[in-house]
Amino acid sequence: MAVPDPGSDRGWIDKAHAFHKRQHPVVRRVVVAIIGGVLLLAGTALLVLPGPGIVVILAGIAVLSLEFEWAGRLVERARGLWHRIKSRF
Repeated sequence: MAVPDPGSDRGWIDKAHAFHKRQHPVVRRVVVAIIGGVLLLAGTALLVLPGPGIVVILAGIAVLSLEFEWAGRLVERARGLWHRIKSRF
């Protein structure tokens, strides 16, 4: 059995990103919008139902940031907020 290379942890991420960029732009944008929207809706439902609602909402915004600039800006703002909160502790 082969031992996985410790540096290849991002291998599947890089492959997924390359596959994502090879797709037709309109199809890619629609698929990203549908998946991100479903995650946002599920996360919103999980805010009142038992489950990790905020985590799912953040995942939906991260998916949407692959194609939508507004979502990318939101991710950057959330990242900055997280770093500010982390630096206080």
